[in-house]
This record gives sequence, C-alpha cells and structure tokens, in this order.
Amino acid sequence: MDERSIAVVGGAVAGLAAADRLAADATVTLFERQSYDEKRVNCGEAINDAPLIPLEKTPENGFLNDVDGFELRIFRGRDHGPSDEPLGDARIRCAPGYITDRNVVERRWAERLAERGVDVRENAAVGPNEFRELCRTHDYVIDATGQPALSMRAFGDLDAYTGEIVAVNADVTGDFAAIEAYPQIFFEGYVGYAWLFPKSDSRANLGIGWAGDERPDDYYEALTGACRRNDLPVPDRSETNIYTIPRGPSLDPAATYRAGENVFLVGDAAGIANRYQGEGICQAIRSSYLAAETIAEGRPETYPERLYDLMRSEYRLAHLMRGVWVEHGDARLLADIAEALDGLTVDDITRSPRRVVARVARHPGIAYRLLTDAGMLQRVVDAYTDTWEYDQPYA
Repeated sequence: MDERSIAVVGGAVAGLAAADRLAADATVTLFERQSYDEKRVNCGEAINDAPLIPLEKTPENGFLNDVDGFELRIFRGRDHGPSDEPLGDARIRCAPGYITDRNVVERRWAERLAERGVDVRENAAVGPNEFRELCRTHDYVIDATGQPALSMRAFGDLDAYTGEIVAVNADVTGDFAAIEAYPQIFFEGYVGYAWLFPKSDSRANLGIGWAGDERPDDYYEALTGACRRNDLPVPDRSETNIYTIPRGPSLDPAATYRAGENVFLVGDAAGIANRYQGEGICQAIRSSYLAAETIAEGRPETYPERLYDLMRSEYRLAHLMRGVWVEHGDARLLADIAEALDGLTVDDITRSPRRVVARVARHPGIAYRLLTDAGMLQRVVDAYTDTWEYDQPYA
C-alpha cells in the first residue's frame, strides 16, 4: 500500500484496531477526546474473542479474569427472590474470553501504537467542523466515534439510525469466587438481561440492559431491583454509568462508507452491535480490521458489502433469538432453548445459525412451539430476506 495519511477519530477499541492494522503502511493520527488515564468505559467489559486484541493477555494489560464461559439463568419474571431456583440454567463456553478492565486494555493498546509510530492525541475532541477539515486533509478518515457517529453530525444525517439498547452498570466488591469461571447472565421476563461479570474473586462489573418497547421509568431502580432479586451487591447511584448501544443493523449498510469523503464508519458508529445481547467489542474490532483491509487492497468501495457479509449470520441469529421473547413472551420456552444450547460456545450462539438450529432440531417439541407463532415465522422470513430495522421500523 502506498504511504497514505489516515485520521482515526475515536480511540476506543474500534479506533485502536483500525490504527493498529493501518500503522505499518500509512501515516496514522488517532484522536481520542479523553485521556487514557481516566476511567473511560465501564459497561460489562467482557471480551469474548480476546485473540482479536494484539496484547499479551496479562492483568498488566487489563485482562483480569480468563473465563471458561457464561452461565445463563432464566426466570419467569421479576417476582423471584434470591433463593428461588431458575426455570432453566445453561452454560455457554468461551475459551478465549476475558473479563477486563477495558480502560487499561485501551491504554496499553494506545501505548503500543505510539511505540509503532502512530500519532496518538489524547484530550483531542473533534467537532463537526474539525471532522470535515480532516476529510479534506487526509486520504481516509475512520469514524470510530460511536452512535450517533460524528460523521453523521458533520454531514447532516442524524436520523439515519434505528434501534437501541440502554444499559446501566457499575463496579462492585463482594465474594465472587464461586462464579469466577462462569460469570452470570440473568433473563427475567423482559427484552434484555442483567449480568454479573467478576474481574477477580472480590471485584465485578454488574449491570442491566433493556431493549424493545417496554422500558423502566428509572434505570437505576431497575438495576437495584435486579441486584436484590439475585442477591448481588447494590451500587450507589453515583457509581453507576448509563450507555446507549445500537442493536444491529441499526444503520443502512450503504451508509457505512462515504465515498465522497473517504470516510469509513466502524463499530457502534456503523450500527453493528448484536441486536440480541448488545455485545459490540469484538464486532467493532472486526469491522475496523475489515476497513483497513479494504484500504490496503485499494478497494474501499467494497467495505459496506463486505461488512454486511461479515455480520449477516449474526444479524439473522440475533433477530431470531430476540423473537423467542418478543413474539412468545414465554419464559419456559426461553429456558428450554437455553438448556438445549448448553455447551455451545459464545461464537456459536452469536454467529452460527446452523449450529443453533441443529441443537434446537434435536428437540422437536421446542421447534414446534417456536414455529407455531405467526410473529416468529415472520421473523424467519425477515431474517432470510435481509429485512432489518433501518427499513422495517417494526422489527
């Protein structure tokens, strides 16, 4: 690749990944609006495919708890107590997964990039005017600024997104030794879930995420309710953080590359977070690596189609998994499906519809209950005709 000048705007995992792949063959400047010494992110911090990040997996680099997987606990609703047994319980494996201090991961990654010659600029907020100037003065610009993307604000496309998940979370202390290997995820009768992700035997991140039409009036009260129901430490309101997460595909894929300005949207900016469970870290990194690959090949115009191909199976599977609750509202069915999927990997249940369908097909009763619902059948049609939120608001 000829030496090119590239501006990467946004210094979280998506921006860091783009800069990392571009650094060897381009002059790269990374703009991060905060300092890497500050606590910048604190939402879940589970990284399910840790080899995507080119750092040694050590506590010094922010990789704290090498988990074996995640335990799914399904309850009928929000009327259970700490001693009540769940309707279903399943374990999903995750061999290369870690619970992290993500701000440490990002700081160490930024330091690695600086050592490789990337111009890493902290406390460097970029506004719409500055963004347009970067487009004029650089061969390519990577927009890794989240949703709504800065490029959308700079060029007046703020209404382009659909769909979101709201999550509130906090770090807490306690005795987590019993679940350190298998962090817990709690499904409790709403579209979303609560989680407890230990970083060590005495420190964890916990939170709750909501999607769909039903939303709590007070997210902090929703979090504290989940904590009390599941016998988890209750954080002080001042210690909690709230985030808005796109549920993908929440942006028309054609809008992920602006050919006129040579701008690539990656990660949350591209609207690709998992529509079922809100995961976005690995998706962000993969999208950035792909954008860098298309630049290296001299085929940037192929990025939207190739990103869509990369994410299509995940979109389909997540759309169907959401339908289990949205269309059926049957906690027993969700519990039975979770137990049918016991032993699969996180990658299987997020990116491999065939493996999930094969597991469900072993249980004809479950398959029958799933497919005797008109809404669920419509989701199957939508999933396999690529009908998504950005063109079908009801999805």
